[in-house]
Amino acid sequence: MAGLKRFSYIDKDHASIVADCIARIKEVYGEEAWNDFEEDNSGVMLVEAFAYIADLLLFYLDRQANEVYLPTATERQNLINLCKLIAYNPSGAKAAQANITVSIKEARDSDVTLSKGAQIETQNGVMFETQDDAVIKAGELSCVVGAIEGETHEDIIGSSNGEAFQEFYLPLAGVIEVVSLTVGEHEWDAADSIADHTPSDKIYMAELDAWGRVRITFGDGVSGQIPREDERISVVYRVGGGVRGNVAPNTLTTMREIALDEQGNNVPVSVTNLNWASGGAEPQSAESIKQQAPLWFATQKRCVTQSDYESFAVSFNSPEAGAIAKAHAVVRERSGEANIIRYYVLTYGEQEGSVALASQALKDALREYISEYQMLTDWIEVEDGKWREINFKGVITISPGLKAGIILDKVEDTLKSLMNIETREMGEALRISDAYAAIDNIEGVEHVELESPSATIEADNNELLILGEINFSFKIQGSGMNGKNF
Repeated sequence: MAGLKRFSYIDKDHASIVADCIARIKEVYGEEAWNDFEEDNSGVMLVEAFAYIADLLLFYLDRQANEVYLPTATERQNLINLCKLIAYNPSGAKAAQANITVSIKEARDSDVTLSKGAQIETQNGVMFETQDDAVIKAGELSCVVGAIEGETHEDIIGSSNGEAFQEFYLPLAGVIEVVSLTVGEHEWDAADSIADHTPSDKIYMAELDAWGRVRITFGDGVSGQIPREDERISVVYRVGGGVRGNVAPNTLTTMREIALDEQGNNVPVSVTNLNWASGGAEPQSAESIKQQAPLWFATQKRCVTQSDYESFAVSFNSPEAGAIAKAHAVVRERSGEANIIRYYVLTYGEQEGSVALASQALKDALREYISEYQMLTDWIEVEDGKWREINFKGVITISPGLKAGIILDKVEDTLKSLMNIETREMGEALRISDAYAAIDNIEGVEHVELESPSATIEADNNELLILGEINFSFKIQGSGMNGKNF
C-alpha cells in the first residue's frame, strides 16, 4: 500500500481538452467554416473557457475516485468511513500522564486529602486531573498521585424523541474519552457496535469524527433499546489530548482545588511534577491508519499469529493507563501445553516523535485486554522495549541560488518522515540506501555524502530506531565553497 500513488483515472488536462475541441470543430464544420484558431480569436477564447471548466470537473472526479479506496484516500473523514466497513476505529488524540507530588510545609496529626479529580495546570493552561485521592498520611509531608491530562465536562446533550437510531453530538471538540452517559436516571453502557444486542440492552455507540467531535447513536428497539420519549440525556466526558500534554518537569504547579484534613479544615498544599509528563500523542496519522487497518481486519478479532498480537497491541488505548505506541510479539517458548507470547512494548514519549517505557499499569491493562482475544493455551508476558536514536550528519551539495536554511527544513521534514514512529516497526533496520534516496530526492539537492550513518543499521527484535540529531553542512554546486553548518 505504501507504494501506491494518487490515481489519474481520467487522462485529460486543459491543453488536451482544447486540442480535442478544435479537432472536433474541424471535423464537424470543416476548415472553410472556421480556420482561425489563434489565441486572440473570440471562438478560441470560448473553447479555452469551456476547457478550463471541464478540466476542473475532471480533477474533482479524479479526487472523488481516489477517496473511495483506503490506500489512496487523503481526507481523514473518508479514511474513518472506510475503516468502519472493516470495524476498525482509528485512534484519536491520547492524553499524557504525570506523577504529581503533593506537599505540605508542616506535618499534621491527621491525614490531609486532595480529592480525586482535582485540577492542576501549567502557567500556559495545560490542565491535568488527579486519578485518585491524594492522601498525605499523618506525620508525613508529601505523597505522590497519578494525574492525566485533559478536563472533565458534564453536559445535557438533549432529550429523546422516542425514535430509532437517534443521534446527538457532544458540544465540545477534542474529546478523548466518554466517561459515562445517563438517560433519565439510569446509566447506559458504551458499545463498539449497536448490532448483536437485544431490544432491552441499554447501550449507545460513541464515534469520533475527523474534527474531534463525538456522535452518540442509540439503537432501534431491535438492536439496542430506544430511550423513552422526553427522557433527558446527559454525558460526562473529557477533552484534551495531544503532545502539548507532555509538559516539562516542575510546570504543573497551579492548583484549583482545596485539600482538607480529617476535621474538614482547609490545608494549604503545593503541587508539582518532578518528571516529564509522557504518553500524549496526536490522533493516529493517515499513514498509520492505512498500514494498521488491513492488519486489524486480518486478525478477525482473535489472536493467533504474531501479526495478530501486534495489531491488537498497537490499537489498544486505555483512558486511565495510556496507549501503546509500538509493540513486538515473539514466541518465547513452545511446549506441549502452551505458547508463551512475550510482548516488548513502548508508549509515547515527552516530545512528538519520541517514545518512552510503558508504565506497569499500562502493561497490566494491555495484558487484560489481550486475554479477551488470545488462544486459550497462550500465556502472555509484557516487557519493556528499547529504542535507539540515529543521528544524521554529512555534507549536502545544493543547486546555485538556493538557501541552505530552506533545504535544511526540507531535509528535516524528510528524515522525520523516514523515521516516523507511526510507520516504523520494532526490529526494522534502517537501510543506508533508503537514507540516501530520501535526501537525494529533495528538490534542490544535487548530492549528499553521509558521515553518519555510514552503513545499514540493524535493530534488535525489541528495539525501535528513532530520529536523533540532524547536523549537515552545505556547499553550493560548482562554487567549491563550503556553507554554514546547521
